[in-house]
Amino acid sequence: MKSIKNIFSIALLTLFAVANVNAQSEKGTITLEITDVSSDNPQVAAFAEGMKGSETKVFFRGAESLTRVDMMGGMIKIDVKIDEEENSDMLMNAMGNKIWVASTKLEEARMKAETDNPMEEMDITYDKDDTKEIAGYNCYKMTVEFPDAEDSGLVGYVTEDITIRPNFIRGVDIKDFAGFPLEFTFTNPMMTMTTVAKTVEDTVDESVFDINTSGYQKMTMAEFA
Repeated sequence: MKSIKNIFSIALLTLFAVANVNAQSEKGTITLEITDVSSDNPQVAAFAEGMKGSETKVFFRGAESLTRVDMMGGMIKIDVKIDEEENSDMLMNAMGNKIWVASTKLEEARMKAETDNPMEEMDITYDKDDTKEIAGYNCYKMTVEFPDAEDSGLVGYVTEDITIRPNFIRGVDIKDFAGFPLEFTFTNPMMTMTTVAKTVEDTVDESVFDINTSGYQKMTMAEFA
């Protein structure tokens, strides 16, 4: 079980602790892809190489969202669903090892208060003269520094035309950003990873919100941690 948790921990470090969706948005689907990932650690580098091309889809409707991660050719799959009351279900399948972590909004708030998060404090700067178009949206540069997290940082391009704020970067509350990041390079002592949005659609497959927990081992967030 410990080795499986380690695999999930590396995966979760990349993209996937989904939080609230801004209720101003009705529904939609955002598809992102890991375009580059590297590490100086040989063991992590071997895993990281297989992450290139991995896809994340963010589905949302009103205050409900689901983030679906497909990594390493389907060997690792993660679904994180947030309901309208901000309770979450996280389904993780690594090569047939299935874990279902269910938690309430109150439980997550308690764990957040009790856990030291070195990325909680962010220094954010913007350069609106440095722009690019991504997935049809005009974006400008954002740089994020984490004073309490050595060798960690984020450089990205955000658009103010997308109002949702699902937190798919672990430990980083992107609701603090001026816009939605459609491209970002996240660096920490473990790895450097670049993620780019490929498509942004105003439609959603509503069936994705009907998650199937059959065959999954259920545990609390505290038990998983």
